[in-house]
Amino acid sequence: MVIATLKRHDAPAWLVRELVKRLERGEVLLLPTDTVYGLHASARNRTAVQRIRRIKGIEADRPLTVLAGTAVDIGRWVVLPEGQDRRLVVGSWPGAVTWVLPAREEVPESLRGPDDTLGIRIPDHALLRMVCAGLDDLIVSSSANLHGEPPPATEEEVDQRILAEVDGAVFEETPLPGKPSEVKRWTPAGPDVLRTRISTSPPKDHPVHILIVCSGNTCRSPMAEAALREHLNKLAPGRFLVRSAGTLAQRGMHATLQAVEAMREHGLDLGEHRSRPVTESLMEWADIVLAMTTDHLGELHELYPQHSEKVYLLSAYPEEQFEGRFGVEDPIG
Repeated sequence: MVIATLKRHDAPAWLVRELVKRLERGEVLLLPTDTVYGLHASARNRTAVQRIRRIKGIEADRPLTVLAGTAVDIGRWVVLPEGQDRRLVVGSWPGAVTWVLPAREEVPESLRGPDDTLGIRIPDHALLRMVCAGLDDLIVSSSANLHGEPPPATEEEVDQRILAEVDGAVFEETPLPGKPSEVKRWTPAGPDVLRTRISTSPPKDHPVHILIVCSGNTCRSPMAEAALREHLNKLAPGRFLVRSAGTLAQRGMHATLQAVEAMREHGLDLGEHRSRPVTESLMEWADIVLAMTTDHLGELHELYPQHSEKVYLLSAYPEEQFEGRFGVEDPIG
């Protein structure tokens, strides 16, 4: 049963209430995440958790990842490291990084790893975080695929055998990033990477992901996002996905009135734009990152050195066409 089909990042209040109610009843739901589609259940409902394992065809004692809405929720279930190590762990959320940490006594045996650990993360997905908050519980999450099969990034990729087993499903109109979360285990000697993020789609089927970055994500970058998306859709429909974000952005802000009016003159609508901050998961999602100014370029190189090779100055990409230009300054100030 399809409960709803959403635009990316939508989280209507009625749907949050409906999903919370269903999870409280012990249902297993197929929901979008910031990585791939997943099977979800209330973490304290042992029967529902075991259903997820049965649907996927995995061992009854195989550890599963859980999702939380806030770092406070996570602290109730696992032991977080102290000091700078804590900042390293918590600073990777919300995002597509699962940390394997020592489980507290409250964690049910059915969720514990063999060494009394729990894989946990805060997703960069508003709907899931709001459901976690409404449920007052963590949510067990496992990719919505049969054991050994690739996880789905679109509604069409979901195996009908999976869909027939769940109690309800929510889909998004556009493809999900399609890359599972990175998995790291914290140790006193530092993080131990258990799984890196890899693309689950063949290159020929994988759209080019472009991320445009300014400061607040309410003016320059959403304007560039809309204009570039329009241009690329005319050149090669379906071959590019364009997003924008801000190095200092608050989540959920509207585009400025000036930006909305300017783009309306060109037949483009920013009415549905909502700002978002740059996150590790967005940087990982992107194949190309375009910074508005040299300051943004420097910030991104400093904050995400592992992604430096794909970060460019917008006005210098490609260089030969924009020689001598050093950035797109804030038109408002």
